[in-house]
Amino acid sequence: MFTKKYFQDRPVLFLNLVVLLGAAINLIATVLLIDTSRTAATVRYESTLGLGGFPKGTPIDLYSFAAVTILVTFVSIFMSARLYTQKRLLSLVVLTLAIVALLFNLIVSQAILNLQ
Repeated sequence: MFTKKYFQDRPVLFLNLVVLLGAAINLIATVLLIDTSRTAATVRYESTLGLGGFPKGTPIDLYSFAAVTILVTFVSIFMSARLYTQKRLLSLVVLTLAIVALLFNLIVSQAILNLQ
């Protein structure tokens, strides 16, 4: 699956490194800011609830942002390697979309963690 040619392609290697760096930044920023000493934490925003639209949950629920980071990273690298043999450009698109997904995950997780 991971051929030698896959790792010798410079754009693919660069995008893989950016995905891994984005995952590391996401994990560090998310895990370090979660305050597990609290009994309740804001886990999402629901606009249908009006001004009080911040449902509470346990701080452990916030670790789902880290789980999504790990899932997006591994699935995108795996899909990129599988698609590389058929279409190189599609492999690059998958890695680029993974970077965008990790960036959105970082923005949303930091916005929710700042509500604490």
